[in-house]
Amino acid sequence: MKKQQADPEASIPKYGRWHGEFDPQTQADRVIFAGPDGAEQTRPTFLHQPAALTYDDHGYESIAPHGVSVLAARFSPTEPGQYRYRAMAANEVVAEGGFRCEPSEHPGYVQRSSRDPRYFAFTNGDSYCAIGLNLCCPSGWGRRALGAPEYRRWFRQLSEAGGNFARLWVSLPYFNAQGQVAGELDPAIFARLDAVVELARRYRVCLKLCLENFRAFDPALASQTTVLKHPDDGRSPANMDEWFQSEVWQTLWWRRVDAYLARYGDDPTVMAWELWNEINCCVTSDWSVQREWTRRVLPMVKAKSPRNLVTNSIGSFDMERYQAWYDDFKMDEMDFQQVHRYLDQGAPWALCHHDGPAFSKDAVERARRPDRPVLFAETGAVDDGHSGPFRYYQSDHRGIIFHDTTYPAFFAGAAGTGHIWHWDEYVDCKNLWGAYRPFADLVAGVKLDQEQFRPLDLSSDALWIFALLGKKHLLLWARNRADSWYRVLRDDTEPEVLRSQRVDLTELAVRAGEVTTIWPWGEDTGRASLKAGVLTLPPFRHGLLVKVSR
Repeated sequence: MKKQQADPEASIPKYGRWHGEFDPQTQADRVIFAGPDGAEQTRPTFLHQPAALTYDDHGYESIAPHGVSVLAARFSPTEPGQYRYRAMAANEVVAEGGFRCEPSEHPGYVQRSSRDPRYFAFTNGDSYCAIGLNLCCPSGWGRRALGAPEYRRWFRQLSEAGGNFARLWVSLPYFNAQGQVAGELDPAIFARLDAVVELARRYRVCLKLCLENFRAFDPALASQTTVLKHPDDGRSPANMDEWFQSEVWQTLWWRRVDAYLARYGDDPTVMAWELWNEINCCVTSDWSVQREWTRRVLPMVKAKSPRNLVTNSIGSFDMERYQAWYDDFKMDEMDFQQVHRYLDQGAPWALCHHDGPAFSKDAVERARRPDRPVLFAETGAVDDGHSGPFRYYQSDHRGIIFHDTTYPAFFAGAAGTGHIWHWDEYVDCKNLWGAYRPFADLVAGVKLDQEQFRPLDLSSDALWIFALLGKKHLLLWARNRADSWYRVLRDDTEPEVLRSQRVDLTELAVRAGEVTTIWPWGEDTGRASLKAGVLTLPPFRHGLLVKVSR
């Protein structure tokens, strides 16, 4: 068979994405890349169906496949210079070519910082703070959706406000290439995720891709049951334990997962792979089975996509029995910890009933370990027992709940903001995108992983005050306790302006420095000042941020 050739003059930016296509008759199963230093890396091939996304007069998105399916491979070069590749079918070279990697300003992959493992950093050493939210699928949740244009707007608005992170669920119908038959995929469906990943790349939004969220195979749980059939005989798993522990079902699962890893693995736009959304409450099986499956599968995903982080998640941390599960998830196989918690007046723990700052701080403290980053990965507010979006979202025009669940986690030691869940029914609906900007301005220029930050709670009866004390900066979030959802939204009572609020920093050895005041609500009634170790806050009604540079 004659070897397939490719253009050796193609140019790809450093940390960009090379996409190569091969005649299926070559039967290429992998592509070996040799960089400027001679080091080799291997990427798998996958079946690629070229397709276009089209839109009707209503704006709804459709997929229009065109041409024949081809074999393809993707690769991200990490060093400027000439790259050569050879496509292999078993031990035979069936295609070869090359491209040139050009220098770029892209910072590289998100990884655990080598300077402070509680924080993230890019390959080039720049600090990374995960500022963003869940954007799991387009509005509507189904296959009929506005699609990629909605993500273009979301990513643009998030990026313009200083955001840089979003979570997607590739198991929901819009992104999921697998139907009811396990391991059988429609390759055209990947055109959707291809488009969204490229939009994230354009707007420098790092993605966490969650692989699974299905719940059960038990007909008694009709609202939660997922139909899954074997491709040979149409049978379904008897239960989730069989699915987790059977080699047959796991092999079929890997067909699906490998298709995503082949396309998006080792892509710098992908910050992390998450195995399962809230595995303990989305799955009807024993916790020990879920835990051991997580421990076994995380290294397998990491081996197939070594430059991306791997993690998993547990349900809303709102009851005592979850503590043992969260402790079990402090496993070495996890690149970073995650915690979910919502304002929920139906939660067993009273802590979750009212004050976002308190329950956010507590969630981070309970879930973290000293040598890993932790993200407050799902938060927001729900009606009792997660029965729906919070009833007061509709009147929260100022983003009170947003601020009280997005900001506090970082000051408790998280490696980013709290990540709101209700992106379409709250953040987008209330146009709260701009609320990320004050936080982004606060951390701009601060090398989080070089500060050795220590979380502090300096709260008083009148104020929530959470702070991070570092080598060169003190970052502080001050919030009027009277400006809470239950006083303002429920009781229709506006808070009084707080005056003459002082924070004594003398015991922290912070006596002087350049003080920057940031107003999240645009009150802008003055500036904070620091004299002889006493920080004096200007009058404010809602809240403010302070950065002291020493």
